[in-house]
Amino acid sequence: MVPFLRPSDVPKVETSGDTYAAGVASLYRQAFEYACSLRQQGDALVAMGHCHMTGGEVSVESERRIVIGNIEALSANLFNPELAYVALGHLHLAQKVGGHEHIRYSGSPLPLSFSEINYPHQVLRVDIVGEKLVSIQPIPVPRAIELLRIPAKPMPLILVEGILAQLSLPQVAESRWPYLTVRVLLEAPEPNLRARIEVALQGKPVRLAKIEITTPSSNVPDVSPDLSLDALNALTPEDIFQQIYRQKYASELPETLQLAFAELLAHTEMQA
Repeated sequence: MVPFLRPSDVPKVETSGDTYAAGVASLYRQAFEYACSLRQQGDALVAMGHCHMTGGEVSVESERRIVIGNIEALSANLFNPELAYVALGHLHLAQKVGGHEHIRYSGSPLPLSFSEINYPHQVLRVDIVGEKLVSIQPIPVPRAIELLRIPAKPMPLILVEGILAQLSLPQVAESRWPYLTVRVLLEAPEPNLRARIEVALQGKPVRLAKIEITTPSSNVPDVSPDLSLDALNALTPEDIFQQIYRQKYASELPETLQLAFAELLAHTEMQA
């Protein structure tokens, strides 16, 4: 069994390639050789590791990068072919590594973020006879509490309110109410967003966990010009506010917001 290895944990290996990957490979090789020295006739070798393998599919919302720059991604060649089974941890999606049946992430037994709603949560039963792997059987893990994302894609608030008002859910104990993410497309700021959503959900057996806001700029690459230091110094707070609004909502700042910002700025300057 090998825990997650930080760069400072692995031996230094002279190589023209990735020194971290080479160091991890060296340590795993040493661990394998030690296991072989303890091995009795007919024993199977089973390895366990906490690592991120090359090509593994990640959960963007709940898996933190364990090494900056993704240099932790390792090759399946790390594991000696004599290993009967390799059980890996870190990635939450159940998956094989490099197409190998005997090298797997079993995945998390429950969703750890809303991005994992459709993951096949499971444990794996691995049957080994003698030194050989015989079979691998996924055993689904029942989901005690559901996660919902409504609607499937972000929509304008008026449409989302209608969908939520018509939402029909089974009556269950409050401890089993599903968690809900509401996805809203906003063309402009909406100060009463949460209140309007809560009104639409009133009386429904659901827990509002998150409001996911999308704006017109969400899927548009940032094409803001590079400004010199002099140009930045010349910008007023009003200029910056207008530019941020324009970038986020792809429209001009409404006069009502201009007046509200000017009032707030004046109040702040008076208190300074």
